[in-house]
Amino acid sequence: MPPDADIAEISTIFLSATAKDCKAYRESVRDFVQSNLPAAKIYLQEDWAEGGHFVVDVCKARVIESDGYFGLFGFRYGWIPPGFQYSITELEFRWAEAKWGKGEAPVFILLPEAGSPAEAHLREAAKAQTELEPPDLAALDDANQTRFLQTVKAWAADGRIMVFYRDRLELMGKALSSIQNWNLTLLRQALAGRRQASGDIPLAELGRIGRDAQRTALVDALEDFRANRGERAAAFLVHGPENHGQREFAEFLNAWDDEWEDAQPICGQPADTDSTDALIRWTCGQLGTPMIDRAAIPELAQTLAARLRRGPVIIILRSIGHRQERLTRFIEGFWCPLRKALAAQDCGGGRLYWFLIDHCPLPQPAPEGVTAAEADAGTADYDDLLALPALGDISAGQVRKWLKELRKSAGITLDEPRRDEIAALATTPDGNPSDVYNRLTLNGFWASAS
Repeated sequence: MPPDADIAEISTIFLSATAKDCKAYRESVRDFVQSNLPAAKIYLQEDWAEGGHFVVDVCKARVIESDGYFGLFGFRYGWIPPGFQYSITELEFRWAEAKWGKGEAPVFILLPEAGSPAEAHLREAAKAQTELEPPDLAALDDANQTRFLQTVKAWAADGRIMVFYRDRLELMGKALSSIQNWNLTLLRQALAGRRQASGDIPLAELGRIGRDAQRTALVDALEDFRANRGERAAAFLVHGPENHGQREFAEFLNAWDDEWEDAQPICGQPADTDSTDALIRWTCGQLGTPMIDRAAIPELAQTLAARLRRGPVIIILRSIGHRQERLTRFIEGFWCPLRKALAAQDCGGGRLYWFLIDHCPLPQPAPEGVTAAEADAGTADYDDLLALPALGDISAGQVRKWLKELRKSAGITLDEPRRDEIAALATTPDGNPSDVYNRLTLNGFWASAS
C-alpha cells in the first residue's frame, strides 16, 4: 500500500486585482468564498499593508506562502512600485507564475465575458480612475493593461485555468467552485493512489507488450512528419478488435517520455464521443480556454496556435466514438477544418500530435482519408489519418521479451526459467491482450518484485 498522499488543498488564496476599479468584485469574492469555506482565507492587498515593511516584499512573501492564486483582472493597470517596471498586480502574477511553474497549478484567471454586464462595470470603474489622471498617463495605463492581458491569455493558453463570468453573482459562484473542484480533484487522486494494490502492473507497462510493430511504425512516421518543415499537425489512428489493449496502449503513449521529453500529453475524451461539438469544447477546455458560446473550429485553432508557439501539443483521444461513421465524421467535420484553420495561424515551431483510439478493427478497404503510417515522407497526406498496424494478440515470445526489458525499465530482474514460466502461463490458452494482462497481474511477480 503506498503512503498517504500529501494533499495540498487550497486554504489560503492570494487574490490579485487592482484596488479601486475592482474593489466591489474582489471584496465580493473574498466574502462569499470565506463564508462558504470556513477554512479558507483570501488575502487582499490591504491585509498586509504593515507599517515599516515595503509592500512589494510583504506582497511577494504572501504569494509564495499561499496555496492558490486568483487573478481578477479588469481594465486598469494600476500602481507601479518605485524602482520597478511592472505594476504590483503584474508582479503578483509573475510571482505566481514563478512559484508554480509548468504543469497543473491552482492558478485561476478570472475575466469578464465580452459584452457582459461585468465587462461594462469594470470598464466604467477603470474609466472613473483614468479620468483623474493626465491624458498621457491614462493612455500609458491603458496600453500597459492591454499588453498585460495579452501576456496573461498567452500564458493561460498553455493549459491554465481561465474562468469567464457575466456578472458579480456568477463571479462569486465560479470562484468558489474553482477552489472546491481543485480540492476534490486532489482528494480523488489521493484516494486512487491509496486504492492501487502493490501488485498492479502500470497500464503504460502493459501497453508496451507485443507492440513493437506499432511503435516502430509510429517512430518512423513521426520522423517523416518532423522532416516536413511546413507541416504542423498529424493524426495517428490506433485500432484493433475490441479489448485488444487500446486502453493500455493509450497509457503507453501518454507516458512515452523517450518521445515526448518534457511535453505533457493531454489524455482523455469528451462526455459525448460521437459529437464534434463536444470534441471541440473538450479540447478547448483541456487547453485552458473553455468555450462560452458556440463550439467553433476557428476559435479552437487560435487556442491551439497560442499553445503551439510555446512547444508541441500531444492529444490522445481515448475513444473516437461508436457510430459507424465515426472516422469520416472526425476527418471531415474536425480534422481537415482544423488543419486548414491552423494553416492561417502563427503556430511558431510547435507541432500538434493527435492520437485517436478506435475500439474496433479498421474496415477493409479503409475509409477515404485513412492511410497506413509508412516511412515515406514524400507521399504522406497529413489531412488523412495515419493508421498504425492493428493491435493483435500477444505471443509468449513477446511477453518474454517484455519481461527481460523490465530489468532496465522497472528495475525488476527475472531469470530465464522464470520468464519462460510467466510467459507460458500468461498466453495459455490464448493471447487475447485483456486476458494476458489479467494473468500477468494475477501471477504476482510484480508484487514480489516491488
